[in-house]
Amino acid sequence: MTAPPPPIFQVGHLERVPLGTPYLGIVAHVGRLLTKLPGTPELVIDFTGVGRPVFDMFVYSGISPTGVLITGGTAETRDGMTCSVPKLTLVSRLQALLHEGRLKILRELDEAETLVRELQDFRVEFTAAGHLTFNARSGKHDDLVLALAIAVWRAHGGGIASWGFFEAMRRQAMGSTASEPRYYVGLDLGQSRDPTAIAVVRRIDPPRPVPEHDKPKPNYAPGSVEWQEEQRRRTHETTPG
Repeated sequence: MTAPPPPIFQVGHLERVPLGTPYLGIVAHVGRLLTKLPGTPELVIDFTGVGRPVFDMFVYSGISPTGVLITGGTAETRDGMTCSVPKLTLVSRLQALLHEGRLKILRELDEAETLVRELQDFRVEFTAAGHLTFNARSGKHDDLVLALAIAVWRAHGGGIASWGFFEAMRRQAMGSTASEPRYYVGLDLGQSRDPTAIAVVRRIDPPRPVPEHDKPKPNYAPGSVEWQEEQRRRTHETTPG
């Protein structure tokens, strides 16, 4: 059986929230953004720097986000709706998808060039203890990259071991089609010197190929050339060799 084509991840919105915006204002802003997106978009929050209290503000407002704690390790772990994910995993996946042509960044986005520069500024280095790290060059920002990375991580199935089965059941219950796009909002919460960054990703799953036995059969007019060819083919298939 032919494997279905891999999904495409399209970046449709990039934004940096002005410095000094209170967290409650960010919660309200993101809530409005979620209501504008089709279907049931998912929110993914990086709360590595600010901790759980800001994450809880979204929960108290009626939003059910997935929380991400970005680590310098190599293993991905999950505790309820929060996950610890290595930065190496997040950023290297983005770069791999770009290389494969499966991460599409709309050029007309205001922050598109900034995002590409941030991706180019990442460097792989080894610590004194021999551990691999993946960080932006000194003095460079990485907030847009991280907002996008956690959105793509979740869109790719991160955080749920049985994501494929879970998603199939959810979509069946909602009456969704296999190729219907789904939206994921990544939020990298800033602090006093760093802006909060938002990235919206749309996952597009190409239609699965239809098996030959499920394809509709042509209905040729009796006596036509096509009908005669079909009769000869069927006779050939049913005649013992």
